[in-house]
Amino acid sequence: MTDDRISQPSRRSLLALGGAGALTAAAGVSMSAGTASAADHAAPASSLLVPSPRLDLNSASDKWIREKPLRDETILQSFGYDNANGHIYLAQVTQGGLKLAGESAAVSATERNRHGDLTITKWDMSGNTLGYMYLRGFGHGMSIGVEPVGDSAYLWTETEGEDVPDPVHPNDKTRRTSRGQRLARFPFVNGKVLDYGSAGLATYQPVSGASRYTASVDPVYGRLAIRFRDADGVYVFQVHDLDLARLGVWTQPLASLREPKLTAVPGWPLSTYGDPFLQGYVVVGRYLYMLHGNSYNSIQNIDGQDKVISSPGVGNTFITSVNLTTGALDPAPPTPFKETVNPAHTAAAYTLEYREPEGLGVYVPDPAKPGVFQIGVGFASGTAGARAATIYGKAGLIQPS
Repeated sequence: MTDDRISQPSRRSLLALGGAGALTAAAGVSMSAGTASAADHAAPASSLLVPSPRLDLNSASDKWIREKPLRDETILQSFGYDNANGHIYLAQVTQGGLKLAGESAAVSATERNRHGDLTITKWDMSGNTLGYMYLRGFGHGMSIGVEPVGDSAYLWTETEGEDVPDPVHPNDKTRRTSRGQRLARFPFVNGKVLDYGSAGLATYQPVSGASRYTASVDPVYGRLAIRFRDADGVYVFQVHDLDLARLGVWTQPLASLREPKLTAVPGWPLSTYGDPFLQGYVVVGRYLYMLHGNSYNSIQNIDGQDKVISSPGVGNTFITSVNLTTGALDPAPPTPFKETVNPAHTAAAYTLEYREPEGLGVYVPDPAKPGVFQIGVGFASGTAGARAATIYGKAGLIQPS
């Protein structure tokens, strides 16, 4: 089926984007606090979510970039594409032992984690480093949004990092990490050290009483997807018009839904795969894609027994697609559970000695054809103290009927 609605935003969306763009040009980037309510996330809003292609979760996974170094030696957390300029931006927690501008001494890895210090690496499309940037007091970097502007990009990240328990080690009270309490948007500036609270840093609080924000940009339809924890402790995804989000207008989400849980899928094999961690997400059109999984040999306590939930050579990495107009998994998971449908197990990069899924990114090979997109799947790899990043990609698309 050939239909302009499939590969492009609807005319209504284009008009909205154009109007917001004009307002942005007039008003400039603003510091703002949101006024939206987290009242009802159960019923997605769908009036502007036109038919769009869906990634074939079971299409082949191709090697795009294999074990390339980042600026720092820590684990990759997330990445995003600047499709207009042919760049990739990657986030990781800043390594210990560095002394950055304004610091009187080197800072330990423990303190970097607690404080929420992040390192951004800029790659070309082959994984060669073109630049870097440091963010202090921002968070953990589970997701990053990339918004091309001219020949560079603005980044959307969490900020105002809060010291919280480390979910990877829930029983170890000494292990701490950081999660951002607000969103930030800022230009990538090579070599810059940017602090939370810096003058001119645009920050946003989209939903009153919410915290633990992250973001991802939909480069095909011009939208911003955000994830946050609401005042009741429920994790929520929302989709907003990107231009309106830039202006701090959060009262008109295009979709809003509670985060689906893999363990709620009928027949989910908990004893085999455990409860995999959410490791990244992206939105394209009316579909949300989530990446779940753990590093090889990860252990979880299931029914009172410690079990390996991510066996070497197999892993428990899954990609899930959710229809934002219904809030349901699409395609619907079969009963009994089959790992080849949705959530779909992926063995991409299974030969890595260390393999932890870390982030999704939307790649548009030809910006003149934005409806033809692919999705990259990130993996942290390499040995401790010399971590690297790997990206495999899926290109199969299923057109709406």
